[in-house]
Amino acid sequence: MKRIAARVLLPLAVAGALSGLAGGVASADPLPTGGGAPALWLIPGVDLGGLLGPTVPVPTDLLAPIYGLITPIS
Repeated sequence: MKRIAARVLLPLAVAGALSGLAGGVASADPLPTGGGAPALWLIPGVDLGGLLGPTVPVPTDLLAPIYGLITPIS
């Protein structure tokens, strides 16, 4: 019986620990008004906004022509 409980509880404990590590508190701070880069956090306390900020609009820019074609059809 102990072995069955260990087989059930061990994966649950690992999943709980991993979700605790991966989860966090998200904030919706407004973008800086002084023309600064948006905050892109690698881990709490490590801001990569200055490096990755210019890449934020790339997916939107790449998909804009496709969206322009699909919108009149729908």
